[in-house]
Amino acid sequence: MTCKSLMAIHTFHSDEAKQEFFGGMPESETTDREWAEGWPFEKPRCVATLVGKDDFFFCPWEAESQADIISTLTEKGLDEYIFTTVYPTLMHIEQNNLNRREPFKDTTGWDS
Repeated sequence: MTCKSLMAIHTFHSDEAKQEFFGGMPESETTDREWAEGWPFEKPRCVATLVGKDDFFFCPWEAESQADIISTLTEKGLDEYIFTTVYPTLMHIEQNNLNRREPFKDTTGWDS
Protein backbone atom coordinates (compact mmCIF):
# COMPACT_ATOMS: atom_id res chain seq x y z
CA MET A 1 0.00 0.00 0.00
CA THR A 2 1.25 3.53 -0.72
CA CYS A 3 1.61 6.30 1.80
CA LYS A 4 -0.98 9.05 1.87
CA SER A 5 -0.70 12.60 3.11
CA LEU A 6 -2.79 12.96 6.28
CA MET A 7 -3.35 15.70 8.86
CA ALA A 8 -3.75 14.86 12.54
CA ILE A 9 -5.56 17.44 14.65
CA HIS A 10 -5.01 17.09 18.38
CA THR A 11 -6.60 18.61 21.46
CA PHE A 12 -5.94 17.90 25.12
CA HIS A 13 -8.20 15.95 27.46
CA SER A 14 -7.98 18.80 29.98
CA ASP A 15 -5.92 21.81 31.03
CA GLU A 16 -4.15 19.51 33.48
CA ALA A 17 -3.21 17.09 30.67
CA LYS A 18 -1.91 20.04 28.64
CA GLN A 19 0.21 21.24 31.56
CA GLU A 20 1.61 17.76 32.13
CA PHE A 21 2.31 17.28 28.42
CA PHE A 22 4.12 20.60 27.98
CA GLY A 23 5.69 20.71 31.44
CA GLY A 24 9.45 21.05 31.15
CA MET A 25 9.43 21.66 27.40
CA PRO A 26 10.56 25.30 27.66
CA GLU A 27 13.73 24.09 29.39
CA SER A 28 14.35 21.30 26.86
CA GLU A 29 17.51 21.50 24.79
CA THR A 30 16.22 18.95 22.27
CA THR A 31 16.95 20.07 18.70
CA ASP A 32 14.53 19.72 15.80
CA ARG A 33 16.75 16.99 14.35
CA GLU A 34 16.65 15.09 17.65
CA TRP A 35 12.85 15.45 17.68
CA ALA A 36 12.66 13.89 14.21
CA GLU A 37 15.02 11.06 15.17
CA GLY A 38 12.92 10.40 18.29
CA TRP A 39 9.79 9.69 16.25
CA PRO A 40 10.71 6.64 14.14
CA PHE A 41 7.74 4.35 13.64
CA GLU A 42 7.23 1.14 11.73
CA LYS A 43 4.62 2.50 9.31
CA PRO A 44 3.65 6.17 9.61
CA ARG A 45 5.96 9.19 9.59
CA CYS A 46 5.16 12.43 11.37
CA VAL A 47 6.63 15.08 9.08
CA ALA A 48 6.03 18.16 11.24
CA THR A 49 4.31 19.47 14.33
CA LEU A 50 2.63 22.87 14.50
CA VAL A 51 1.85 24.07 18.01
CA GLY A 52 0.49 27.39 19.24
CA LYS A 53 -1.06 28.59 22.48
CA ASP A 54 -4.57 27.49 21.58
CA ASP A 55 -6.28 24.22 22.40
CA PHE A 56 -5.41 22.48 19.13
CA PHE A 57 -2.18 21.49 17.45
CA PHE A 58 -1.54 19.92 14.09
CA CYS A 59 0.76 17.25 12.69
CA PRO A 60 1.04 16.34 9.02
CA TRP A 61 1.80 12.64 8.52
CA GLU A 62 2.68 10.23 5.76
CA ALA A 63 0.92 6.93 6.41
CA GLU A 64 -0.89 4.07 4.76
CA SER A 65 -4.02 4.70 6.84
CA GLN A 66 -5.55 6.90 9.49
CA ALA A 67 -5.62 3.89 11.82
CA ASP A 68 -1.82 3.57 11.61
CA ILE A 69 -1.45 7.07 13.05
CA ILE A 70 -3.95 6.50 15.86
CA SER A 71 -2.38 3.17 16.85
CA THR A 72 1.10 4.69 16.78
CA LEU A 73 0.06 7.57 19.05
CA THR A 74 -1.58 5.05 21.39
CA GLU A 75 1.57 2.90 21.48
CA LYS A 76 3.57 6.04 22.32
CA GLY A 77 1.16 6.76 25.21
CA LEU A 78 -0.06 10.04 23.79
CA ASP A 79 -3.70 9.00 24.03
CA GLU A 80 -3.29 9.58 27.78
CA TYR A 81 -3.07 13.32 27.03
CA ILE A 82 -4.74 14.04 23.70
CA PHE A 83 -7.74 13.31 21.53
CA THR A 84 -6.85 12.98 17.86
CA THR A 85 -8.75 13.06 14.61
CA VAL A 86 -7.08 12.37 11.27
CA TYR A 87 -8.11 13.70 7.88
CA PRO A 88 -6.75 12.90 4.44
CA THR A 89 -5.23 15.89 2.69
CA LEU A 90 -5.86 16.19 -1.01
CA MET A 91 -3.32 18.91 -1.63
CA HIS A 92 -0.09 19.89 0.08
CA ILE A 93 1.95 22.84 -1.12
CA GLU A 94 4.95 23.83 0.95
CA GLN A 95 7.12 26.88 0.21
CA ASN A 96 10.23 25.06 1.43
CA ASN A 97 9.66 22.08 -0.86
CA LEU A 98 8.69 23.37 -4.30
CA ASN A 99 9.51 20.96 -7.12
CA ARG A 100 7.29 21.91 -10.09
CA ARG A 101 4.76 19.23 -9.18
CA GLU A 102 1.15 19.99 -10.18
CA PRO A 103 -0.61 19.80 -6.78
CA PHE A 104 -3.99 21.06 -7.97
CA LYS A 105 -4.44 17.80 -9.88
CA ASP A 106 -4.44 16.08 -6.46
CA THR A 107 -7.88 17.57 -5.78
CA THR A 108 -9.56 15.49 -8.47
CA GLY A 109 -12.53 13.77 -6.86
CA TRP A 110 -12.73 16.14 -3.88
CA ASP A 111 -16.50 16.21 -4.15
CA SER A 112 -17.10 12.48 -4.40
